[in-house]
Amino acid sequence: MPKPLVIIITLISNIFFGGKLPTFISTGSQPVIDPIVAQVSGMTLEEKIRQTFVCSYDGKTLEKALKVLESCGNIIYSKSNAEGLTEKDIFSNNQSIHKQDPLAWIMVDQEGGKVARIKDGSPSPRKMAEENTVSYWGEQHGRTLKDLGFNVDLAPVADITKNNPVIENRSFADDPAIDGAKATEYLKALQTQGIVGVIKHLPGHGRVDTDTHQKTGSLDYSWEEIKNFDLIPFIDTINNGARIVMIGHIVIPELDKKPASISPVVLDKLRSALPSGNDLIFLTDSLSMSGVGLPQDQAAIESLRAGEDMILLQGIDPQPLYEQILAAYNIGVLDETKLDQSVTRILRIKSQFKN
Repeated sequence: MPKPLVIIITLISNIFFGGKLPTFISTGSQPVIDPIVAQVSGMTLEEKIRQTFVCSYDGKTLEKALKVLESCGNIIYSKSNAEGLTEKDIFSNNQSIHKQDPLAWIMVDQEGGKVARIKDGSPSPRKMAEENTVSYWGEQHGRTLKDLGFNVDLAPVADITKNNPVIENRSFADDPAIDGAKATEYLKALQTQGIVGVIKHLPGHGRVDTDTHQKTGSLDYSWEEIKNFDLIPFIDTINNGARIVMIGHIVIPELDKKPASISPVVLDKLRSALPSGNDLIFLTDSLSMSGVGLPQDQAAIESLRAGEDMILLQGIDPQPLYEQILAAYNIGVLDETKLDQSVTRILRIKSQFKN
């Protein structure tokens, strides 16, 4: 495209589209329409907000799940949702959720070992690595979840095990290169079955010595060291197909006093440091955790303002928060341009992993 034409298009974009490109770009005589951008531009504000919400629900009844779906575009199964249900029950519930909202992602934690909402006898990730069964279990998890109607597995853990009381054998190794290779192996096997993997917990939970369910963690190293150690497994998995990254409630004191999950400074640094960072979906760790340091409603607003794409909400009725978030966009506390970018990322990944 000739340089003067690029300048003209940029000026038109700034004047008429508020700095956002229209739904097409011209590569010659014919405009090429980006279907995802077109889809987002045709959505209401309410519809876009729903896409950013990932919500749990109380109990095991389908009615409660469908009620939550009115304000949340995505569902997460907690331990209590699956316990006592047969696979037939889970499949039936998930089919009803997909029928009500075909765009909905249904998520679950299925790492293996002690973190497995669907009990299948799988070993911990560390044991998988030791027994050289990582690909086998990644494929098994993917097949099981797909057969039950799930879309997303909140796994693998890409943290490097060092001294964290929560991570322990949930990660594959204490060496960055080995951990990255094993996390990649699991992710690839999982995603061959059509299940989207989520790598966690950026910027790295393994060298944090606290449980962020209880209080904020601190990664007390220089940014350069973090990039060259803690981020290595995340970079490896992203280079091999990871598209969603869970952000932990972890402070990097050199960069900001706020946890990464609500820090625009840290999130910007992470996007810049990761391959194709601007295309990745950033999903918060649960905002019900004490480590975020704020009440859940306030944490939701701060995380979206900071640059998170999706927020994980648990233990609350999401409807009042949905109304609060809607009001925040309407009065300009939250930026709808950022929202459009987030929803574009979300829908693009959803289109790549259709049911």
